[in-house]
Amino acid sequence: MKQDKKDNMVAKQRAAVILRRNKKISNANIVILAVGLILTFTTYEVIGRQIVWLGIITFVYTLVSNFIARSGARQKK
Repeated sequence: MKQDKKDNMVAKQRAAVILRRNKKISNANIVILAVGLILTFTTYEVIGRQIVWLGIITFVYTLVSNFIARSGARQKK
């Protein structure tokens, strides 16, 4: 039982680390999307679209990573 409790605690800590990292990535992603939208509406449309797609891909990555981390933490309870 003691080892099981330790494993649960380690899994929760890993999930918490992932969630904190994804929060920082999400903050950077907002900046990326803003820059991409600004460039799209100015004369740099091609570069702006590529930056917007980069922001969308990063958003999907963080969304899926958050989902996996939270579901893993719930299963360990």
